[in-house]
Amino acid sequence: MSEAALPTTVACPDCGYDVPAAPYCVRCGEWLEDDLASHPTARRGFGAAPNESRFAPKLSTLFPQLPRNELDTFQLALGAGVAVVIALALGRLFPLALVAAAVLTPLLLILYLWEVDLYEDEPVHVIALTVAWGAVAGVAMGLLSKEIVDVDAGFVAERTGRTVVWLGIVLPLVGVILMLVGPLVLLPYRKFNDVLDGATFGAASAVAFVGAGLLTHSASYLGTGLRPVGDVVPWTVRVIALAVAIPVIAAGSVGGAAGSLWLKYRAPARDRNALGLLGNPAVAIPLAGALVVGAALIQLYTREWLQLALLVATSLLALLWLRHVIDVGLRQESAEIEIGPPVACANCGKATPRHTFCASCGVSLQALPKATRPGRLAPPPAGQEAF
Repeated sequence: MSEAALPTTVACPDCGYDVPAAPYCVRCGEWLEDDLASHPTARRGFGAAPNESRFAPKLSTLFPQLPRNELDTFQLALGAGVAVVIALALGRLFPLALVAAAVLTPLLLILYLWEVDLYEDEPVHVIALTVAWGAVAGVAMGLLSKEIVDVDAGFVAERTGRTVVWLGIVLPLVGVILMLVGPLVLLPYRKFNDVLDGATFGAASAVAFVGAGLLTHSASYLGTGLRPVGDVVPWTVRVIALAVAIPVIAAGSVGGAAGSLWLKYRAPARDRNALGLLGNPAVAIPLAGALVVGAALIQLYTREWLQLALLVATSLLALLWLRHVIDVGLRQESAEIEIGPPVACANCGKATPRHTFCASCGVSLQALPKATRPGRLAPPPAGQEAF
């Protein structure tokens, strides 16, 4: 079925193309029906989850390639992991809580990459230059920071000018550079030409870096026994921040910066201004450094609940940035793709014209595992017709 032969089309109010008359535009994911009240975000939502607003910093940002039922499972696993971290801290098992906090987000991200099989043709290269590189660089940074300022798990006994300069500014900036190095090796590969690729590589490298660096930097503390001396409340608040807020700040910042590099050097020329200033690496990379430095200074200058609140606020900003980068990545190639024959959407199972977005549920077909993307999708189920 070609675009010209489609029996019923409408003009999309967002992208301006004539597309099949259906709930969602197959080119840009815009909600096409007049009744906006029936759509939870009033028009176009987040490309990977049209039922969510692009301006809502939700955890679906970290797992954009998952169909909705599997996304719920991953979010439940993250919640359960945080609950385990809190329970260990409340039980005064601080070293175990620290280990759980360090591995929680990196482990979930590795399981996510395995589940969606994003890069089935190049798994070794992708894993080695993102997750493995992030872990190795994190270990090196942990050893370096321990030599410079010997503190455990980020607790600073005395704030001095030297501590602030090294832990609050220099080492975080060096960390941002190291987190970007692995993904940058993949930038010249034509196979990895999507903004979504850059954002994924950057986020994977960042969470592995943060977890490995924390474990290395706190190695001496981990050998002090299962129940070392310490107050429960500060430790509980601290491990919550280490389990979620700090990795999300790193993932959002470095993922956003990496996405800007892919947008500038790999995206079609027409899309390079899609993020405005945030699409310019000269702005995005310093901004990533500023967010990571800001998080480090928050940990040095504030305590307990105020620290957690400020870190959570910073993580939401970083997550929102990454969400917009991913949204652009999911839409960047749709304009030049011809609408193809019907295929079965791997998310909702209904028939949809082969293109960028499902006409029935609005999910980005680019955001689904590559093994089920257009071109590999099975024919629609018997009895279903495409729009």
